Amino acid sequence: MKIIGIGFLSESSVCLIENGKVKYAISQERLNRIKNWWGNPYKAIDFVLKETKNKIKDINIFSTHGLSSLNKDVPNISHFKTKEKEILYSNLDKQKKKSQIKHLHQRFKHEVKANKRVFRNVNSIKKKYKKVEVYDHHEAHAASAYFSSGWNSCYTLTIDGWGDNSSSKLYKSINGKLIEISRSNTIDSLGYFYGSITKLLGFKPHRHEGKILGLAAFGDYKKAYSYISKMISYDKINKSFKGNFEKGIYLPKYNNPNLKLLKKKFNARDIAAAAQKRLEEVIIEFIRDNIPYNSRLALAGGVFANVKINQKISELKNIKKIFVYPNMGDGGLSVGCALLTYYKKKNYVPKKINNMYLGPKYSNSEIFNLLKKDKFKFIKISKPEKFIAQKLHDGAVVACFQGRMEFGPRALGNRSILVNACNKSVNDWLNKKLKRTEFMPFAPITIKKYLKKMYKNVDSKIMALKYMTATAKCTIEAYKKSPAAVHVDRTARPQLISKYDNLKIYNILNEYFKISKIPNLINTSFNVHEEPIVCTPSDALRAFKSSKLDYLYIEDYIVIK
Repeated sequence: MKIIGIGFLSESSVCLIENGKVKYAISQERLNRIKNWWGNPYKAIDFVLKETKNKIKDINIFSTHGLSSLNKDVPNISHFKTKEKEILYSNLDKQKKKSQIKHLHQRFKHEVKANKRVFRNVNSIKKKYKKVEVYDHHEAHAASAYFSSGWNSCYTLTIDGWGDNSSSKLYKSINGKLIEISRSNTIDSLGYFYGSITKLLGFKPHRHEGKILGLAAFGDYKKAYSYISKMISYDKINKSFKGNFEKGIYLPKYNNPNLKLLKKKFNARDIAAAAQKRLEEVIIEFIRDNIPYNSRLALAGGVFANVKINQKISELKNIKKIFVYPNMGDGGLSVGCALLTYYKKKNYVPKKINNMYLGPKYSNSEIFNLLKKDKFKFIKISKPEKFIAQKLHDGAVVACFQGRMEFGPRALGNRSILVNACNKSVNDWLNKKLKRTEFMPFAPITIKKYLKKMYKNVDSKIMALKYMTATAKCTIEAYKKSPAAVHVDRTARPQLISKYDNLKIYNILNEYFKISKIPNLINTSFNVHEEPIVCTPSDALRAFKSSKLDYLYIEDYIVIK
Protein backbone atom coordinates (compact mmCIF):
# COMPACT_ATOMS: atom_id res chain seq x y z
CA MET A 1 0.00 0.00 0.00
CA LYS A 2 1.34 3.43 -1.02
CA ILE A 3 0.11 6.56 0.76
CA ILE A 4 1.08 10.17 0.16
CA GLY A 5 0.69 12.47 3.16
CA ILE A 6 0.19 16.20 2.56
CA GLY A 7 0.71 19.08 5.00
CA PHE A 8 -0.22 22.56 3.76
CA LEU A 9 0.45 24.87 6.70
CA SER A 10 3.79 26.45 7.64
CA GLU A 11 6.65 24.45 6.08
CA SER A 12 4.23 22.54 3.86
CA SER A 13 5.47 19.03 3.27
CA VAL A 14 4.89 15.72 1.51
CA CYS A 15 5.74 12.16 2.47
CA LEU A 16 5.41 8.78 0.83
CA ILE A 17 4.66 5.78 3.02
CA GLU A 18 4.94 2.32 1.54
CA ASN A 19 3.70 -0.66 3.55
CA GLY A 20 3.91 1.33 6.77
CA LYS A 21 7.42 2.73 6.26
CA VAL A 22 8.21 6.37 5.52
CA LYS A 23 10.21 6.07 2.30
CA TYR A 24 10.49 9.75 1.38
CA ALA A 25 9.65 13.11 2.96
CA ILE A 26 10.44 16.70 2.01
CA SER A 27 9.16 20.22 2.71
CA GLN A 28 8.43 22.38 -0.31
CA GLU A 29 10.56 25.19 1.17
CA ARG A 30 13.65 23.10 0.31
CA LEU A 31 12.65 23.12 -3.36
CA ASN A 32 11.41 26.70 -3.83
CA ARG A 33 13.94 28.15 -1.31
CA ILE A 34 11.27 30.18 0.55
CA LYS A 35 11.62 29.54 4.29
CA ASN A 36 8.44 28.35 6.04
CA TRP A 37 6.53 28.35 2.74
CA TRP A 38 2.90 27.30 3.18
CA GLY A 39 0.21 26.24 0.73
CA ASN A 40 -0.69 23.04 -1.11
CA PRO A 41 2.74 21.53 -1.94
CA TYR A 42 2.00 20.28 -5.44
CA LYS A 43 5.59 20.90 -6.55
CA ALA A 44 6.84 18.69 -3.73
CA ILE A 45 4.28 15.99 -4.58
CA ASP A 46 5.49 15.89 -8.19
CA PHE A 47 9.09 15.83 -6.94
CA VAL A 48 8.46 12.88 -4.60
CA LEU A 49 6.60 10.93 -7.29
CA LYS A 50 9.47 11.47 -9.74
CA GLU A 51 12.18 10.63 -7.19
CA THR A 52 10.45 7.39 -6.19
CA LYS A 53 9.53 6.46 -9.79
CA ASN A 54 5.80 6.53 -9.06
CA LYS A 55 2.83 8.01 -10.86
CA ILE A 56 -0.39 9.31 -9.36
CA LYS A 57 -2.19 6.11 -10.37
CA ASP A 58 0.30 4.11 -8.23
CA ILE A 59 -0.80 5.88 -5.03
CA ASN A 60 -3.61 4.12 -3.16
CA ILE A 61 -4.61 7.04 -0.91
CA PHE A 62 -3.74 10.70 -0.39
CA SER A 63 -3.99 11.86 3.22
CA THR A 64 -4.17 15.37 4.68
CA HIS A 65 -5.43 17.43 7.65
CA GLY A 66 -8.16 20.03 8.21
CA LEU A 67 -11.01 17.89 9.53
CA SER A 68 -12.93 20.60 11.42
CA SER A 69 -12.87 22.92 8.42
CA LEU A 70 -14.01 20.13 6.11
CA ASN A 71 -17.02 19.71 8.37
CA LYS A 72 -17.54 23.50 8.32
CA ASP A 73 -17.20 23.52 12.09
CA VAL A 74 -16.77 27.19 13.01
CA PRO A 75 -14.95 28.00 16.26
CA ASN A 76 -16.88 27.09 19.39
CA ILE A 77 -18.90 30.24 20.03
CA SER A 78 -19.85 29.16 23.56
CA HIS A 79 -16.19 29.26 24.58
CA PHE A 80 -15.88 32.80 23.21
CA LYS A 81 -19.04 33.77 25.14
CA THR A 82 -17.55 32.34 28.34
CA LYS A 83 -14.41 34.42 27.78
CA GLU A 84 -16.55 37.51 27.22
CA LYS A 85 -18.29 36.97 30.57
CA GLU A 86 -14.94 36.51 32.33
CA ILE A 87 -13.80 39.86 30.96
CA LEU A 88 -17.06 41.60 31.93
CA TYR A 89 -16.88 40.34 35.53
CA SER A 90 -13.14 41.01 35.91
CA ASN A 91 -11.45 43.84 37.82
CA LEU A 92 -10.36 45.60 34.62
CA ASP A 93 -11.44 49.19 34.10
CA LYS A 94 -14.21 49.92 31.60
CA GLN A 95 -11.89 50.96 28.77
CA LYS A 96 -9.73 47.85 29.14
CA LYS A 97 -12.79 45.58 29.20
CA LYS A 98 -14.01 47.17 25.99
CA SER A 99 -10.61 46.71 24.35
CA GLN A 100 -10.27 43.05 25.36
CA ILE A 101 -13.79 42.20 24.18
CA LYS A 102 -13.06 43.91 20.86
CA HIS A 103 -9.94 41.74 20.40
CA LEU A 104 -11.93 38.65 21.39
CA HIS A 105 -14.50 39.36 18.65
CA GLN A 106 -11.71 40.00 16.14
CA ARG A 107 -10.18 36.66 17.02
CA PHE A 108 -13.46 34.85 16.44
CA LYS A 109 -13.80 36.41 12.96
CA HIS A 110 -10.18 35.54 12.19
CA GLU A 111 -10.75 31.87 13.07
CA VAL A 112 -13.85 31.69 10.89
CA LYS A 113 -11.74 33.00 7.97
CA ALA A 114 -8.89 30.63 8.82
CA ASN A 115 -11.27 27.65 8.77
CA LYS A 116 -12.60 28.72 5.38
CA ARG A 117 -9.06 28.99 4.05
CA VAL A 118 -8.22 25.49 5.28
CA PHE A 119 -11.46 24.24 3.74
CA ARG A 120 -10.34 25.65 0.38
CA ASN A 121 -6.94 23.92 0.73
CA VAL A 122 -8.57 20.57 1.46
CA ASN A 123 -11.12 21.01 -1.33
CA SER A 124 -8.33 21.72 -3.81
CA ILE A 125 -6.54 18.51 -2.80
CA LYS A 126 -9.77 16.51 -3.09
CA LYS A 127 -10.44 17.84 -6.58
CA LYS A 128 -6.90 17.05 -7.76
CA TYR A 129 -6.68 13.52 -6.34
CA LYS A 130 -9.46 10.96 -6.20
CA LYS A 131 -8.91 9.08 -2.95
CA VAL A 132 -8.32 11.60 -0.13
CA GLU A 133 -8.68 11.06 3.61
CA VAL A 134 -8.75 14.03 6.01
CA TYR A 135 -7.72 14.07 9.68
CA ASP A 136 -7.72 16.43 12.63
CA HIS A 137 -4.64 18.66 12.86
CA HIS A 138 -3.67 17.63 16.40
CA GLU A 139 -4.44 13.97 15.82
CA ALA A 140 -1.97 14.12 12.90
CA HIS A 141 0.67 15.74 15.14
CA ALA A 142 0.05 13.06 17.77
CA ALA A 143 0.26 10.26 15.19
CA SER A 144 3.65 11.48 13.94
CA ALA A 145 5.05 11.17 17.47
CA TYR A 146 3.22 8.07 18.72
CA PHE A 147 3.64 5.87 15.63
CA SER A 148 7.34 6.84 15.35
CA SER A 149 8.17 6.23 19.02
CA GLY A 150 8.20 2.45 19.01
CA TRP A 151 6.03 2.45 22.16
CA ASN A 152 2.83 0.44 22.10
CA SER A 153 1.56 2.33 25.14
CA CYS A 154 2.27 5.92 26.15
CA TYR A 155 0.71 9.37 26.53
CA THR A 156 0.92 11.80 23.61
CA LEU A 157 0.78 15.57 24.04
CA THR A 158 0.52 18.14 21.26
CA ILE A 159 0.87 21.91 21.74
CA ASP A 160 1.10 24.58 19.03
CA GLY A 161 -0.48 27.86 17.92
CA TRP A 162 -3.61 26.83 16.08
CA GLY A 163 -5.00 23.82 14.27
CA ASP A 164 -8.58 22.66 13.64
CA ASN A 165 -10.00 24.78 16.46
CA SER A 166 -7.55 23.51 19.10
CA SER A 167 -4.15 24.62 20.36
CA SER A 168 -3.30 21.44 22.27
CA LYS A 169 -4.52 17.90 22.88
CA LEU A 170 -3.58 15.09 25.24
CA TYR A 171 -4.08 11.47 24.20
CA LYS A 172 -3.78 8.10 25.86
CA SER A 173 -2.08 6.08 23.13
CA ILE A 174 -2.38 2.31 23.26
CA ASN A 175 -2.44 -0.57 20.75
CA GLY A 176 -2.29 1.88 17.84
CA LYS A 177 -5.23 3.97 19.09
CA LEU A 178 -5.17 7.66 20.03
CA ILE A 179 -7.78 8.26 22.72
CA GLU A 180 -8.35 11.98 23.35
CA ILE A 181 -8.30 12.97 27.03
CA SER A 182 -8.36 16.75 26.93
CA ARG A 183 -7.93 19.74 24.64
CA SER A 184 -7.29 23.48 24.79
CA ASN A 185 -9.02 26.03 22.59
CA THR A 186 -7.15 28.20 20.11
CA ILE A 187 -7.85 31.37 22.09
CA ASP A 188 -5.91 29.78 24.96
CA SER A 189 -2.88 29.13 22.78
CA LEU A 190 0.56 28.73 24.35
CA GLY A 191 2.04 28.96 20.85
CA TYR A 192 0.49 32.39 20.31
CA PHE A 193 1.67 33.47 23.75
CA TYR A 194 5.31 32.71 22.91
CA GLY A 195 4.89 34.05 19.39
CA SER A 196 3.65 37.38 20.75
CA ILE A 197 6.84 37.72 22.83
CA THR A 198 8.86 36.87 19.71
CA LYS A 199 7.10 39.65 17.80
CA LEU A 200 7.43 42.11 20.69
CA LEU A 201 11.22 41.65 20.78
CA GLY A 202 11.61 42.39 17.08
CA PHE A 203 11.71 38.87 15.62
CA LYS A 204 9.43 36.93 13.29
CA PRO A 205 6.88 34.70 15.03
CA HIS A 206 6.62 31.18 13.65
CA ARG A 207 10.30 31.42 12.71
CA HIS A 208 12.45 32.97 15.43
CA GLU A 209 11.03 31.54 18.66
CA GLY A 210 14.34 29.70 19.08
CA LYS A 211 16.07 33.07 19.37
CA ILE A 212 13.84 33.97 22.31
CA LEU A 213 14.86 30.69 23.96
CA GLY A 214 18.55 31.49 23.39
CA LEU A 215 18.13 35.02 24.71
CA ALA A 216 16.21 33.85 27.80
CA ALA A 217 19.32 32.20 29.30
CA PHE A 218 20.94 35.65 29.63
CA GLY A 219 18.03 37.23 31.51
CA ASP A 220 16.55 37.41 35.00
CA TYR A 221 13.00 36.06 34.75
CA LYS A 222 11.95 37.60 38.07
CA LYS A 223 12.01 41.16 36.73
CA ALA A 224 9.17 40.85 34.19
CA TYR A 225 7.51 37.77 35.68
CA SER A 226 4.68 39.54 37.55
CA TYR A 227 3.35 40.86 34.24
CA ILE A 228 4.01 37.91 31.93
CA SER A 229 2.80 35.26 34.39
CA LYS A 230 -0.71 36.75 34.13
CA MET A 231 -0.96 35.92 30.45
CA ILE A 232 -1.29 32.12 30.60
CA SER A 233 -2.17 29.50 33.21
CA TYR A 234 -3.28 25.91 33.68
CA ASP A 235 -7.02 25.37 34.20
CA LYS A 236 -7.12 22.41 36.60
CA ILE A 237 -10.90 22.02 36.43
CA ASN A 238 -11.08 21.72 32.64
CA LYS A 239 -7.66 20.04 32.30
CA SER A 240 -6.58 22.60 29.72
CA PHE A 241 -4.39 25.63 29.17
CA LYS A 242 -5.87 29.06 29.62
CA GLY A 243 -5.20 32.44 28.04
CA ASN A 244 -6.19 35.01 30.64
CA PHE A 245 -8.09 37.67 28.72
CA GLU A 246 -9.66 38.86 31.97
CA LYS A 247 -6.27 39.91 33.37
CA GLY A 248 -5.84 42.46 30.62
CA ILE A 249 -2.59 41.49 28.89
CA TYR A 250 -3.10 38.19 27.02
CA LEU A 251 -4.29 38.22 23.38
CA PRO A 252 -4.22 35.19 21.07
CA LYS A 253 -2.37 37.07 18.34
CA TYR A 254 1.26 37.77 17.54
CA ASN A 255 0.94 41.56 17.34
CA ASN A 256 -0.29 42.25 20.88
CA PRO A 257 -0.57 45.98 21.72
CA ASN A 258 -1.04 45.13 25.41
CA LEU A 259 2.63 44.12 25.61
CA LYS A 260 4.11 47.47 24.63
CA LEU A 261 4.37 48.48 28.30
CA LEU A 262 6.84 45.62 28.85
CA LYS A 263 9.41 47.09 26.45
CA LYS A 264 9.27 50.39 28.34
CA LYS A 265 9.87 48.71 31.70
CA PHE A 266 12.26 45.82 30.97
CA ASN A 267 15.09 44.81 28.66
CA ALA A 268 14.65 42.10 26.03
CA ARG A 269 16.59 39.35 27.82
CA ASP A 270 14.50 39.69 31.00
CA ILE A 271 11.24 39.60 29.02
CA ALA A 272 12.46 36.49 27.18
CA ALA A 273 13.48 34.84 30.46
CA ALA A 274 10.07 35.51 32.05
CA ALA A 275 8.22 34.18 29.00
CA GLN A 276 10.31 31.01 28.94
CA LYS A 277 9.88 30.48 32.68
CA ARG A 278 6.10 30.89 32.53
CA LEU A 279 5.73 28.55 29.55
CA GLU A 280 7.75 25.88 31.36
CA GLU A 281 5.69 26.26 34.55
CA VAL A 282 2.31 25.96 32.87
CA ILE A 283 3.23 22.90 30.77
CA ILE A 284 4.90 21.16 33.71
CA GLU A 285 1.87 21.79 35.93
CA PHE A 286 -0.36 20.25 33.24
CA ILE A 287 1.85 17.16 32.88
CA ARG A 288 2.15 16.60 36.63
CA ASP A 289 -1.64 16.76 36.99
CA ASN A 290 -2.64 14.62 34.00
CA ILE A 291 0.04 12.00 33.38
CA PRO A 292 0.60 9.15 35.86
CA TYR A 293 3.88 8.06 37.42
CA ASN A 294 6.41 6.15 35.29
CA SER A 295 4.81 7.10 31.97
CA ARG A 296 6.32 7.41 28.54
CA LEU A 297 5.43 10.65 26.78
CA ALA A 298 5.48 11.34 23.02
CA LEU A 299 5.47 15.01 21.98
CA ALA A 300 4.68 16.97 18.81
CA GLY A 301 3.52 20.43 17.79
CA GLY A 302 5.52 23.60 17.32
CA VAL A 303 5.86 24.43 21.02
CA PHE A 304 8.02 21.30 21.41
CA ALA A 305 10.66 22.86 19.18
CA ASN A 306 11.51 24.50 22.53
CA VAL A 307 14.33 22.18 23.58
CA LYS A 308 14.58 23.54 27.12
CA ILE A 309 10.96 22.64 27.84
CA ASN A 310 11.64 19.14 26.54
CA GLN A 311 14.56 18.85 28.96
CA LYS A 312 12.39 20.00 31.89
CA ILE A 313 9.69 17.48 30.97
CA SER A 314 12.20 14.63 30.74
CA GLU A 315 13.41 15.41 34.28
CA LEU A 316 9.93 15.16 35.89
CA LYS A 317 9.51 12.31 38.36
CA ASN A 318 6.36 11.00 36.67
CA ILE A 319 8.01 10.78 33.23
CA LYS A 320 10.06 7.69 32.45
CA LYS A 321 11.05 8.57 28.86
CA ILE A 322 10.23 11.20 26.25
CA PHE A 323 10.25 11.12 22.48
CA VAL A 324 9.83 14.28 20.40
CA TYR A 325 8.97 13.76 16.75
CA PRO A 326 12.00 15.34 15.02
CA ASN A 327 9.84 17.37 12.62
CA MET A 328 7.60 18.48 15.46
CA GLY A 329 6.04 21.55 13.80
CA ASP A 330 3.51 21.69 10.99
CA GLY A 331 6.14 20.27 8.64
CA GLY A 332 5.52 16.89 10.29
CA LEU A 333 1.76 16.84 9.62
CA SER A 334 2.20 15.02 6.30
CA VAL A 335 3.79 12.05 8.08
CA GLY A 336 1.15 12.01 10.82
CA CYS A 337 -1.71 11.99 8.29
CA ALA A 338 -0.19 9.18 6.24
CA LEU A 339 0.50 7.07 9.35
CA LEU A 340 -3.10 7.53 10.51
CA THR A 341 -4.35 6.28 7.17
CA TYR A 342 -2.06 3.26 7.24
CA TYR A 343 -3.07 2.37 10.81
CA LYS A 344 -6.77 2.51 9.96
CA LYS A 345 -6.24 0.22 6.96
CA LYS A 346 -3.68 -2.21 8.37
CA ASN A 347 -3.87 -1.96 12.19
CA TYR A 348 -0.37 -0.54 12.20
CA VAL A 349 1.48 -0.54 15.53
CA PRO A 350 4.21 1.97 16.49
CA LYS A 351 7.68 1.35 15.09
CA LYS A 352 10.75 3.20 16.28
CA ILE A 353 12.23 5.39 13.56
CA ASN A 354 15.89 4.80 12.71
CA ASN A 355 16.74 8.15 11.15
CA MET A 356 15.35 11.28 9.48
CA TYR A 357 17.41 11.07 6.28
CA LEU A 358 14.32 10.98 4.06
CA GLY A 359 15.06 13.51 1.30
CA PRO A 360 16.95 13.52 -1.99
CA LYS A 361 20.47 12.22 -2.60
CA TYR A 362 22.79 13.29 -5.43
CA SER A 363 25.41 11.28 -7.30
CA ASN A 364 29.13 11.93 -7.49
CA SER A 365 28.86 12.38 -11.26
CA GLU A 366 26.27 15.17 -10.85
CA ILE A 367 28.49 16.90 -8.32
CA PHE A 368 31.68 16.45 -10.36
CA ASN A 369 30.05 18.04 -13.43
CA LEU A 370 28.90 21.04 -11.37
CA LEU A 371 32.33 21.52 -9.81
CA LYS A 372 34.02 21.45 -13.20
CA LYS A 373 31.43 23.71 -14.81
CA ASP A 374 31.70 26.41 -12.12
CA LYS A 375 35.51 26.06 -11.90
CA PHE A 376 35.73 25.20 -8.21
CA LYS A 377 39.02 24.03 -6.78
CA PHE A 378 38.53 20.51 -5.41
CA ILE A 379 40.33 17.30 -4.53
CA LYS A 380 39.44 13.65 -4.09
CA ILE A 381 41.49 11.64 -1.60
CA SER A 382 41.43 8.11 -0.20
CA LYS A 383 40.83 9.04 3.46
CA PRO A 384 38.71 12.21 3.38
CA GLU A 385 37.39 11.83 6.96
CA LYS A 386 40.95 11.93 8.33
CA PHE A 387 41.76 15.02 6.24
CA ILE A 388 38.56 16.79 7.39
CA ALA A 389 39.18 15.88 11.04
CA GLN A 390 42.66 17.41 10.92
CA LYS A 391 41.34 20.60 9.32
CA LEU A 392 38.67 20.84 12.03
CA HIS A 393 41.32 20.37 14.68
CA ASP A 394 43.29 23.22 13.07
CA GLY A 395 40.25 25.51 13.39
CA ALA A 396 38.75 25.33 9.89
CA VAL A 397 35.01 25.59 9.22
CA VAL A 398 33.77 22.68 7.11
CA ALA A 399 30.39 22.29 5.42
CA CYS A 400 29.16 18.73 4.88
CA PHE A 401 26.81 17.66 2.09
CA GLN A 402 26.31 13.91 2.25
CA GLY A 403 23.67 11.34 1.37
CA ARG A 404 19.95 11.98 1.78
CA MET A 405 18.76 15.33 3.09
CA GLU A 406 17.25 15.49 6.57
CA PHE A 407 13.48 15.92 7.02
CA GLY A 408 12.77 18.53 9.68
CA PRO A 409 14.29 21.70 11.12
CA ARG A 410 17.56 20.16 12.35
CA ALA A 411 20.63 19.48 10.24
CA LEU A 412 21.83 16.05 11.38
CA GLY A 413 25.16 15.80 9.57
CA ASN A 414 24.09 15.48 5.95
CA ARG A 415 23.47 19.20 5.42
CA SER A 416 25.62 20.59 8.25
CA ILE A 417 28.45 22.98 9.06
CA LEU A 418 31.07 21.53 11.42
CA VAL A 419 33.69 23.34 13.52
CA ASN A 420 35.63 22.37 16.64
CA ALA A 421 34.09 23.40 19.94
CA CYS A 422 37.30 24.26 21.80
CA ASN A 423 37.18 28.04 21.64
CA LYS A 424 34.27 29.94 23.20
CA SER A 425 34.88 32.84 20.80
CA VAL A 426 33.42 30.74 17.97
CA ASN A 427 29.98 31.90 19.12
CA ASP A 428 30.94 35.42 18.06
CA TRP A 429 32.92 34.94 14.88
CA LEU A 430 30.97 32.03 13.40
CA ASN A 431 27.64 33.74 14.04
CA LYS A 432 28.99 36.83 12.27
CA LYS A 433 30.28 34.72 9.39
CA LEU A 434 26.86 33.07 9.04
CA LYS A 435 24.97 36.36 9.73
CA ARG A 436 23.19 34.90 12.76
CA THR A 437 22.26 36.45 16.09
CA GLU A 438 25.17 36.51 18.52
CA PHE A 439 23.26 35.04 21.48
CA MET A 440 22.26 31.90 19.58
CA PRO A 441 24.14 28.90 21.03
CA PHE A 442 25.70 26.31 18.75
CA ALA A 443 24.83 22.67 19.27
CA PRO A 444 27.32 19.80 19.56
CA ILE A 445 27.35 16.54 17.67
CA THR A 446 28.66 13.86 20.03
CA ILE A 447 29.92 10.28 19.69
CA LYS A 448 27.21 8.29 21.43
CA LYS A 449 29.49 6.07 23.52
CA TYR A 450 30.87 9.18 25.29
CA LEU A 451 27.39 10.51 26.08
CA LYS A 452 27.61 10.29 29.87
CA LYS A 453 31.05 11.87 29.98
CA MET A 454 29.59 14.98 28.37
CA TYR A 455 26.00 15.21 29.71
CA LYS A 456 24.00 14.54 32.88
CA ASN A 457 20.59 12.91 33.48
CA VAL A 458 20.26 11.54 29.96
CA ASP A 459 18.49 8.19 30.37
CA SER A 460 14.98 9.61 29.98
CA LYS A 461 15.75 11.53 26.79
CA ILE A 462 18.25 9.50 24.75
CA MET A 463 15.77 9.27 21.84
CA ALA A 464 15.28 13.04 21.94
CA LEU A 465 19.03 13.70 22.03
CA LYS A 466 19.59 11.63 18.89
CA TYR A 467 17.64 14.25 16.93
CA MET A 468 18.64 17.48 18.74
CA THR A 469 15.16 17.87 20.25
CA ALA A 470 16.13 18.42 23.91
CA THR A 471 18.84 20.10 25.90
CA ALA A 472 20.90 18.35 28.57
CA LYS A 473 22.97 19.57 31.48
CA CYS A 474 26.67 19.48 30.67
CA THR A 475 29.39 17.88 32.74
CA ILE A 476 32.49 19.75 33.87
CA GLU A 477 34.47 17.80 31.27
CA ALA A 478 32.16 19.01 28.49
CA TYR A 479 32.57 22.60 29.62
CA LYS A 480 36.36 22.27 29.77
CA LYS A 481 36.79 20.44 26.45
CA SER A 482 33.93 21.91 24.40
CA PRO A 483 33.13 25.35 25.84
CA ALA A 484 31.79 26.65 22.52
CA ALA A 485 29.03 24.02 22.58
CA VAL A 486 27.88 24.87 26.12
CA HIS A 487 25.31 27.64 26.51
CA VAL A 488 25.49 30.25 29.25
CA ASP A 489 23.11 28.16 31.40
CA ARG A 490 25.54 25.18 31.21
CA THR A 491 23.28 23.14 28.90
CA ALA A 492 23.73 21.94 25.33
CA ARG A 493 21.46 20.55 22.60
CA PRO A 494 23.43 17.55 21.38
CA GLN A 495 23.00 15.18 18.48
CA LEU A 496 24.18 11.71 19.47
CA ILE A 497 25.72 9.69 16.69
CA SER A 498 27.04 6.17 16.19
CA LYS A 499 28.45 4.49 13.10
CA TYR A 500 25.04 2.91 12.52
CA ASP A 501 23.38 6.33 12.29
CA ASN A 502 25.67 8.09 9.81
CA LEU A 503 28.95 6.39 9.01
CA LYS A 504 30.70 9.27 7.20
CA ILE A 505 29.97 11.82 9.92
CA TYR A 506 30.80 9.29 12.64
CA ASN A 507 34.16 8.64 10.97
CA ILE A 508 34.95 12.37 10.96
CA LEU A 509 34.12 12.57 14.68
CA ASN A 510 36.09 9.44 15.43
CA GLU A 511 39.17 10.68 13.56
CA TYR A 512 38.83 14.04 15.32
CA PHE A 513 38.65 12.23 18.67
CA LYS A 514 41.89 10.37 17.88
CA ILE A 515 43.64 13.71 17.40
CA SER A 516 41.99 15.77 20.14
CA LYS A 517 40.52 13.29 22.67
CA ILE A 518 37.31 15.35 22.39
CA PRO A 519 34.11 13.51 21.30
CA ASN A 520 32.27 16.72 20.30
CA LEU A 521 32.14 19.00 17.31
CA ILE A 522 29.81 21.93 16.71
CA ASN A 523 27.06 21.08 14.22
CA THR A 524 24.91 23.87 12.77
CA SER A 525 22.66 23.93 9.73
CA PHE A 526 24.17 24.52 6.30
CA ASN A 527 22.19 27.35 4.73
CA VAL A 528 22.37 30.92 3.51
CA HIS A 529 21.08 33.39 6.11
CA GLU A 530 17.26 33.28 6.34
CA GLU A 531 17.04 30.57 3.66
CA PRO A 532 16.03 26.95 4.25
CA ILE A 533 18.73 24.30 4.73
CA VAL A 534 20.45 23.48 1.43
CA CYS A 535 18.90 20.74 -0.66
CA THR A 536 20.78 20.37 -3.95
CA PRO A 537 24.50 20.50 -4.82
CA SER A 538 23.84 23.89 -6.46
CA ASP A 539 22.35 25.19 -3.18
CA ALA A 540 25.39 23.89 -1.33
CA LEU A 541 27.93 25.49 -3.68
CA ARG A 542 26.13 28.84 -3.59
CA ALA A 543 25.97 28.74 0.22
CA PHE A 544 29.65 27.74 0.39
CA LYS A 545 30.70 30.78 -1.64
CA SER A 546 28.47 33.29 0.19
CA SER A 547 29.17 32.05 3.75
CA LYS A 548 32.98 32.30 3.58
CA LEU A 549 33.56 28.74 4.74
CA ASP A 550 36.95 27.02 4.45
CA TYR A 551 36.04 23.60 3.04
CA LEU A 552 33.03 21.81 1.61
CA TYR A 553 32.98 18.01 1.92
CA ILE A 554 30.45 17.11 -0.77
CA GLU A 555 30.07 13.35 -1.29
CA ASP A 556 33.53 12.12 -2.39
CA TYR A 557 34.97 15.57 -3.08
CA ILE A 558 36.56 18.22 -0.89
CA VAL A 559 36.06 21.74 -2.24
CA ILE A 560 38.71 24.22 -1.17
CA LYS A 561 38.18 27.96 -0.77
